Amino acid sequence: MWDKLVRALGAGRVESAVPRRELAIAVLLVETLRADFAEGEAEKVAARGILRELCVLDEAASAALLAEAEATVRKSVSLHPFVAELNAVLPAEDKRELIGGMWRVAHADGRVHPGEEALIRRVADLLYVPHHEFIRQKLASGPA
Repeated sequence: MWDKLVRALGAGRVESAVPRRELAIAVLLVETLRADFAEGEAEKVAARGILRELCVLDEAASAALLAEAEATVRKSVSLHPFVAELNAVLPAEDKRELIGGMWRVAHADGRVHPGEEALIRRVADLLYVPHHEFIRQKLASGPA
């Protein structure tokens, strides 16, 4: 009986419960570009560039990963699985670079929306990035 219930509940799952590293990074970048409720092309271009840098991808692969992340975000209800994946695999330096990348996406349209800053602050806390690094990355990414 228990096996039938487990199979019935798990039958619709296509992917594992824990996302891969690259998708987790892309999801956080997509969440950043969506945080101001206006997904501009400049932010998408910035996100693709950051994916190329952080994940060492070519243009086509970064565009495909960004599209996959956008679809994942529409279905997702929490950042927890993505942050947990990154905490498990990323060293501190890569976490700082990711926070810097999120800031670059936020600055890409010329202004930082309070929702973008709140999201980046929350992710930095969840990734155990010290506050001084959060601020350093903010200042290094564009005008304050």
